[in-house]
Amino acid sequence: MIELFDVTKRFGEETAVDGISLRVESGELCALVGTSGCGKSTTLRMINRLIEHSEGEIHIDGQPIRRFEEDTLRRRIGYVIQSTGLFPHWTVARNIGLVPRLLKWSPERIESRVDELMALLGLPRETFADKYPDQLSGGQAQRVGVARALAADPDILLMDEPFGALDPITREALQDELRELQARLHKTIVFVTHDMDEALRLADKLVVMDAGRIVQQGTPLELLHEPATPFVESMLGGDDRGLKEASLVTVGERMLALGPRLNATARVHRDATLRQALAVMFREHADRLTVIDDEDIPVGELSLQRLVGNTRHE
Repeated sequence: MIELFDVTKRFGEETAVDGISLRVESGELCALVGTSGCGKSTTLRMINRLIEHSEGEIHIDGQPIRRFEEDTLRRRIGYVIQSTGLFPHWTVARNIGLVPRLLKWSPERIESRVDELMALLGLPRETFADKYPDQLSGGQAQRVGVARALAADPDILLMDEPFGALDPITREALQDELRELQARLHKTIVFVTHDMDEALRLADKLVVMDAGRIVQQGTPLELLHEPATPFVESMLGGDDRGLKEASLVTVGERMLALGPRLNATARVHRDATLRQALAVMFREHADRLTVIDDEDIPVGELSLQRLVGNTRHE
């Protein structure tokens, strides 16, 4: 668990972070979102003391972070940045094993952990272990960066715009992989991004910052339903908020269970989002879809009325 109590950071006369309080629960993915210069990256770097806070307190599992030695603290916290920060003259396997070596793990334990992480991140050892960073694609390099951050099995992972430099297709694929990893590993993650769609897709808790302050925090759906200020509303897409909400709700949550009226020919998977279902309706010129499971078996039906949350005519 990470807690910030009235934390402020000043650089000379400039206040970069202004009296913020935040609690990130164990196993939660918290996304910090805001425009450039709002203080989100400074907030992230104060958690592992890459930047020291000026006022307030930051606790990890109830302990002030200044009670920890800086190096000890940083080795307990995985850190992933946009440029990956890989050592260019080290192989992929050596880069991933950096922190375990610093912690003086045995060579056998390090090799086993590197093998485990390369498999977990879709980097077959026989193909990638001996490659150097300049031989990797952007997506592959970012996977190596995530693997290195996870090498010592830290409870906390800090991610600062990790996918920001990638093309949209690679970025979406890595977002999917991060969601799957988090479902398995249950790390406490603080994720900085300026991309609201990315934040909505990944976050359990969404924190919107402006001018060094937190202007609203809550679940993505809470913020979409009730943005606290015009700034938050604009960050969430203004009039497009409804479509963004439709990207967070699955067909299975809104469908009508299988019954005798099932007659739609167009199909959609129950794990698809409502936004994807709406796209199928447009494509198929249909106002009703058959919902199927992983084995292509019909399990329900989704009408346009249920999709938009109006069930009075069902």
